[in-house]
Amino acid sequence: MGAMAPRSDLDDLLALAVDVVREAAAMALHPGRDLGIRVKADRNDLVTAVDRRIEEYVAARLQATGYGLLGEEGHGVETWQGRVWVLDPIDGTMNFVQTHRDYAVSLALCEDGAPVLAVVMDVVADRCYTAVRAGGARCNGQALSPVVDGRGYRDAVLITDLKEMRALPRLAQCLEESRGHRRYGSAALECVEVAAGRAGAFVHMWVSPWDIAAASLICSELGVRVTRLDGTPLDLRWKGSVLAAPPTIHDQLLHRLMIDPR
Repeated sequence: MGAMAPRSDLDDLLALAVDVVREAAAMALHPGRDLGIRVKADRNDLVTAVDRRIEEYVAARLQATGYGLLGEEGHGVETWQGRVWVLDPIDGTMNFVQTHRDYAVSLALCEDGAPVLAVVMDVVADRCYTAVRAGGARCNGQALSPVVDGRGYRDAVLITDLKEMRALPRLAQCLEESRGHRRYGSAALECVEVAAGRAGAFVHMWVSPWDIAAASLICSELGVRVTRLDGTPLDLRWKGSVLAAPPTIHDQLLHRLMIDPR
């Protein structure tokens, strides 16, 4: 891991990132009539012309920084060494198309694969979550308090999806024992729900770097542990599972899912 960048440097880059993301959010809110909807992997995996326009806009704005950009809609990098921007132009495209809420613009700056700067914009709610490594996290400029780790999963709402429940019967049992489950359709916003203390855990079997690069830093800055489902460290350079929860709930779910089903 490379040396941490000077804080003043990251503060300047954060200001740029917030400005860029807010402009991107405005593009999403006022997309015009033709969304240009297309199917990717399957009928529920959508991309729109707005996704692509936002990614092109962000790439152009960030080009002056000299760092590469990894984006969901086509921009790639040859290496994770040094600094790399990681972008999801619209995280929750199905929501963008169908429900017109619960979608986000997610932008992170990574150093040697680890996020050091993050912006997650809940577009419709107008909530801009930001974080700088070792600098805490904020929402619309107001500092967020670390998550209070005083409850177990039985006293929390858990965020997951039907495919996880089917694949992990022990998870389904945990959900029955909990306060209930939710699903918002945007991994970035779902992680932020945990970081903000509104949910106890986010469990997902398959996420990409752009889904959670920014949100994972916001989580860690507020005391939320983010790992793979088996408890191994989360390496954002690779697709895979994610378990995000405050330490007590994380330990409990890891034990129930991977060690002892009782």
